Amino acid sequence: MSRKRVVTWLVIGFVLLACASLVSAHQPVCEFADLTADAPWQVPDPTISYAYFGNVYPPQDIDYFTFDALRGQSILLSMSIPADDEDEQDFYLPKLAVLGPGLPRELPAELPRALLLPEGHGALMVPLGDTPAWFFEPFGRVHFWNWDDYYFQVPQDASYTVALWHPEAEIGRYTFVIGEKEVFGGDMECFIAFATYWTPILEGSNPYRDTPMDMLLHDPSQVINIEPEGAPTVELNVFPLPDGSFNLQLRTSNFTFTPQNIDKAPVLGEGHAHLYVDGVKIARLYGEWHHVPTLPPDSKLLTVSLYANNHQSFAVDGEIISSFVLLEGLSAEESE
Repeated sequence: MSRKRVVTWLVIGFVLLACASLVSAHQPVCEFADLTADAPWQVPDPTISYAYFGNVYPPQDIDYFTFDALRGQSILLSMSIPADDEDEQDFYLPKLAVLGPGLPRELPAELPRALLLPEGHGALMVPLGDTPAWFFEPFGRVHFWNWDDYYFQVPQDASYTVALWHPEAEIGRYTFVIGEKEVFGGDMECFIAFATYWTPILEGSNPYRDTPMDMLLHDPSQVINIEPEGAPTVELNVFPLPDGSFNLQLRTSNFTFTPQNIDKAPVLGEGHAHLYVDGVKIARLYGEWHHVPTLPPDSKLLTVSLYANNHQSFAVDGEIISSFVLLEGLSAEESE
């Protein structure tokens, strides 16, 4: 084994030991790319305990989590928030709602207007309680505010969605927990980036940047070169909307979006796209259309590029397959 690889795994081992007591009851997963209705986190098994370290960013952000469940199951849903100390009283508290079939069709007034609710689905708010319990974990020296556990009683065999947002559109970090069966595991990249989620999000700074794991285990310059004949192509079209948001269209050829194969072996002509704002990755895209609720002030350039299932970029003659649009001069009227 090479010295570089030995050092890499020593670093990973150290981080795993440092985080073990923090996440022993949950499998950690981190929001490295913004969750949207088009690209939700698909919970593998809602009976297994997962802790999703996420970000409400930008301010109008709504994160989506989907899971399949059977009628009569009782699924744990709860929320923890990073805390500074026990005397802090200014709680950061996003809202949670469950969406799906068999739920009340009279929608709660708290739901944000931008929430995407499939036709025929109902919704209910997840009660989190009035006052959280403060907890200090001495090994990792981090603090939590733990809100009440809620058990969602599944009304029928179906797929359900949990939506998460902040009612005052304030940016911040959260830990969403689903499931209670303790099974060791989790996302290795999330272990490496764990400490990030105990630092505040600064206004104007993007929390979806690449993580240290990219530097430890991947060569950022590594690409999959394809012969020009029959290579995938992508064209980005941007449609500004009157409310200040944007619809993005990715017109591709010789390429298939395969979100179900993420992290698997690369296959030529299949995978996903990355969306960049002024060179900073903010999301993965899994289909032709994608909605962006808002962009950082003074954003100038949107770029999309095509990636394989294992996150290597596709390229022709060393040039990454991508497309960009300058935002300057775009308006809702011009896009109609």
